[in-house]
Amino acid sequence: MDQFRGYCVAGMFVVNFLGGLDVTHQILKHNNTHFSWADSIMPGFLFACGFSYRLSVARKVTVNGRWPTWQGIIRRSLGLVLASLVLYGLGSSFKTWEAMDAVGIRGFVAELLKADLWEVLAIIGVTQLLLLPVIEASSKVRLMAAVFCSVAHIALSWWFNHAFVYGQPNVMDEWWGAAGRRAWDGGFFGIVSWAVPMLVGTLVYDLMMNRPTSRASRSLLQWGSALMLLGYAASCLTTLYDVRDSNQVPVAAAADDKFAIDPVLPPLKNASGRPWNTLLAEPPFVVPPEADARKKNYWMMDKRVVTQSFVWFSTGFTCFTYGFFVLACDGGNKRSRLFTVFGQNALIAYVIHHPVAEMVLSVVPDDSPTWWVTIGFVIFFAITWLFVGWFTNLTGQRSRSASR
Repeated sequence: MDQFRGYCVAGMFVVNFLGGLDVTHQILKHNNTHFSWADSIMPGFLFACGFSYRLSVARKVTVNGRWPTWQGIIRRSLGLVLASLVLYGLGSSFKTWEAMDAVGIRGFVAELLKADLWEVLAIIGVTQLLLLPVIEASSKVRLMAAVFCSVAHIALSWWFNHAFVYGQPNVMDEWWGAAGRRAWDGGFFGIVSWAVPMLVGTLVYDLMMNRPTSRASRSLLQWGSALMLLGYAASCLTTLYDVRDSNQVPVAAAADDKFAIDPVLPPLKNASGRPWNTLLAEPPFVVPPEADARKKNYWMMDKRVVTQSFVWFSTGFTCFTYGFFVLACDGGNKRSRLFTVFGQNALIAYVIHHPVAEMVLSVVPDDSPTWWVTIGFVIFFAITWLFVGWFTNLTGQRSRSASR
């Protein structure tokens, strides 16, 4: 797991540095219409956190008891949320003291909770809190919780959440406020979706504890393949939102014609009379048609909304990838020092990489040529690795001194 977590950290460095640059291929950028390799990194983190979460609770409850263990989890989870706010700020700000009235404060909190809070550390912390009641439960209960979360997110998105995340008119705006403001990484209700890869991580922990390496890796590859197939099958519903002369049900919304009228309940009548191969969505990693040819809908592999086609495929991709790590590390005794350092110091690596990336990107404009981007990335990666290595050595020396 340390190796896999280190791989996710290294992947985060690649994506966060290169993602905003013009020369970067789309497979290394986040997308809201299809799955790219960049989109696999965050589900990998949630999966790894779920694995460690189950491991930590299983050990600590036995030693310390349930309530002290839960208190520690609550403190650490809220600490992650606080760390996220310190790193990325509160989003908006007050320009004058007079603006800090009841209306201004309410709008500030509404935007924070809808959009600005949800960076990865805050998402991990709040998702851990959401899953605290079931983290000790049987694998069957946690599997049922994952299914419930998927169904609940689909229902919420049909009710209001797809439009809510995209800043489109919806029934929640009147109560919540922040109308027209877009969210990312699912916003407030995205936690319901992010719970799925974390729960799957807890189930994989159980698998690894109860089966030998060869059987566990085989199960991971099989279940990973099945989840990827399920995610792709769900994404095929997007083809029902294609703009065609033969459409029996209109697909364009009146408020913004880039979006579907009903993005969650697909117009099944639009499948009538079409050849079967036109109902197959583009494979993952392939860019789908633009909004003038296919209206935006819930069944796209969309990380912004955290749709279920995205969740299922990305979780399957994560399980499949982790299966190979199990084969290489436990079966073949292979290790990467880079992944070890990053994997054992994931939080400090995350904290360090952000200011280093900002510093280097200040001299790497978005339209930089490939050679300059490459030099900038190497410098960024080397500085980050250097600082994480120093931290590792420092904490190691303190541990040895304490033991003496």
